[in-house]
Amino acid sequence: MRALYLWAFLFSAVLAFAGPCDGIEEQLKALSISLGHLDAEAAARTYTAVAASHAECPAILLAQARLAALNGNAAEADGLFSNYLAAQPDDPAGLAYYARFLITQRQYPRADALANTAFAKDPSSAIVLAVSGRLSDLKGQTQEGLNRLNQSVRVDLEDAEAQFQLGAIYDRLKRPVEAVPHFQRVVEMNPRDARAWDYLALNLEPLGEIERAEAAYKKGMEVDQRGPFYDAFLDYNYGRFLTKRGDFASAKMHLDRAVELVPNVRAVWYERAKLNLRAKNYAEARADAEKAANLADPAGIIIDLQIYTLLEQIYRRLGETQLADKYAELSRTTPPPMRKENR
Repeated sequence: MRALYLWAFLFSAVLAFAGPCDGIEEQLKALSISLGHLDAEAAARTYTAVAASHAECPAILLAQARLAALNGNAAEADGLFSNYLAAQPDDPAGLAYYARFLITQRQYPRADALANTAFAKDPSSAIVLAVSGRLSDLKGQTQEGLNRLNQSVRVDLEDAEAQFQLGAIYDRLKRPVEAVPHFQRVVEMNPRDARAWDYLALNLEPLGEIERAEAAYKKGMEVDQRGPFYDAFLDYNYGRFLTKRGDFASAKMHLDRAVELVPNVRAVWYERAKLNLRAKNYAEARADAEKAANLADPAGIIIDLQIYTLLEQIYRRLGETQLADKYAELSRTTPPPMRKENR
């Protein structure tokens, strides 16, 4: 069924480009799948094989733009998308893919305008639904975003980006049962996506699937390299996981790396301080906790009350009663933050 949906979508696109695209239908299908899987190497091979002989095929130009975006060549991609829409101004897929690229460039008003135009032209297109759903979520319209992304992946299961964004919404809503299948699908399509391995592991943990979670963390560590799929917080999350499993030595190694990678994030210092406290490295725990206390955390991941409680425990272990009492009093008198209402 999945192949049937995808082929129907591609076949309609190829018919629209009849003439200059004749004879390369299978190559276009393979190219679209590779791009959907975010596999730049496979897409480049197919593109090279057909671009010279079918340079006038509009689908080739659109694929070239998507490939440039996937490779991080922003200026080139922008120009190619513009050229494509100059030649095919009414193509909803072209509008949607350009909008998706503009989201990565944080050009949200332009992306929204293009996505709205695409949706008006074809509200049933998988890529149009995916991009429209992503923008809806960014605007705080979470349920609409979920609805459209779910519609998108039902039509086209080969879109790794749509699967990732859908899983990310479920993760944010703390719905791991629904998040896991989407991140699992992403890593099946793109095993080099360290972000997806991290998210997969994080959502397997609360389901009690500890062995699968550890395997996902390890796979993520194997592929985590600088680039579009890099995850700077993978060491942090894996370190926390290992701490909970009692593997303090391995946890320390990953949390040491985490504070190097994201030194301005309060949570990484806080977690290493907790680990050092458990390992009875009290001086190191104090240094980490004080560093955490001096860092802002506007997202409220680690609140001040947690820092004060931790510092009290550390100073008690160090025998510094006056400082321990100070943080005990701060813990008692500091009100918890107000919970933000859902929009």
